[in-house]
Amino acid sequence: MKKQQGVALVITLSMLLLLTLLGVMSIQTTGMQERMARNYRDVNMAFQGAEAAVKEAEDFIESVANAAAFPESDDSPLCVAGLCNSEDGGERWSGVDWSDGSTEYVSADTTAIQLGTAAEPRYVIEYVAKVTIEQDTLNIGNVGEGGSSGRAYIYRITARGTGGTAQSHAMIQALYGRQF
Repeated sequence: MKKQQGVALVITLSMLLLLTLLGVMSIQTTGMQERMARNYRDVNMAFQGAEAAVKEAEDFIESVANAAAFPESDDSPLCVAGLCNSEDGGERWSGVDWSDGSTEYVSADTTAIQLGTAAEPRYVIEYVAKVTIEQDTLNIGNVGEGGSSGRAYIYRITARGTGGTAQSHAMIQALYGRQF
């Protein structure tokens, strides 16, 4: 018999090592894809919570009898109970303490249990400006149309949603106009 000298063994072990490396890489790729899908779901939940808070803030603005519900511009620069005055051009939302127990924001009625999130969505509403409308030019969404005063009050809504974990957040801003 002819002596093989272990060539078949070396080739077989090399193939086995190659297959093992391919298996390990596919497991790592699958794990990465699962983490990406989980993060996408988490961010999407946070975004949905923020959207729900924006809708609730718009409903609140529609329910307010007049613009006097908002603090005067010379009051404290912080938001109180989710209402702020930014007539001076400031952006009060950027200084809001979004942590639990703060009185600067409003927690939306949409609960974390309904959304499956780690915390309730939160929002602040800033009174930005009063706009006098002389003509119906660039009238987006009929703001200022059909009223007797010809003035629209513009509000900036800033909403913050939390995802399934407390580490993921989404913030949305919307401008909303209402004629009183």
